[in-house]
Amino acid sequence: MAAPGWREYLADFHADRAGITEDLLGHTTGGGVDPYRWITNQIDPADRVLDLACGSGPISALHPGPWFGMDISASELERAQARSPAQAAPLVLADAVALPFVPGSFDAVACSMALMVIQPIDAALAEIARVLRPGGRLVALLPSAGPLRGGDVLRYGQLLVALRRRLTYPNDRALADATALLAGAGLSPLSDERRRFECHVADPQTAALCVSSLYLPGASPERLARAFAVTRGWVGQTLGVPLRLLVAER
Repeated sequence: MAAPGWREYLADFHADRAGITEDLLGHTTGGGVDPYRWITNQIDPADRVLDLACGSGPISALHPGPWFGMDISASELERAQARSPAQAAPLVLADAVALPFVPGSFDAVACSMALMVIQPIDAALAEIARVLRPGGRLVALLPSAGPLRGGDVLRYGQLLVALRRRLTYPNDRALADATALLAGAGLSPLSDERRRFECHVADPQTAALCVSSLYLPGASPERLARAFAVTRGWVGQTLGVPLRLLVAER
């Protein structure tokens, strides 16, 4: 069962801020790639891909093969559609726990910055396994607690003090050691990598994204104002953004 308020919070968040995750991650690089290229590097270019919780569809521009975007937010899908206004993008409004596809429809499922909040996660993973062909891959990008450098730790510490909270997600415990969770859905882990990406906070707009792109249910206006004041002090600096890439096979 979903944590009280999370589903409603996420619906409002993505209705009001469609594309904001891409807006921030598009400013980051790590190991010579941005986070979305990190995902597609794990997928064969010819694969038929379901982009689960596709958001504004950044992966669609990077994957040359068949791509299908699915999200529960109509606002996110509208922004994804705007990428190619001259042609109808294959976009589907649906829930991750009830995928409207027949078994074995896809060679790969990509899921960027969503698996930590999709609930119930075991049902979502079972649906992912169902629509994957045998040998198909799940490639999931997730937030991570590290790696970080000393300056990153200091900046994030200042931000969390301003917010008076930790950054947590409903599925943190389940995903901490994902082996058993994946096995329950018939998926076998292939790799689990954590990487520090760098975001150059070039201007106040990028600084503001460092707060407004976060899931912060229940945060008071006063706390948010203090957090925005903290990130304005980051302009001209480089912020480490720690991410995790989990790859599993059906």
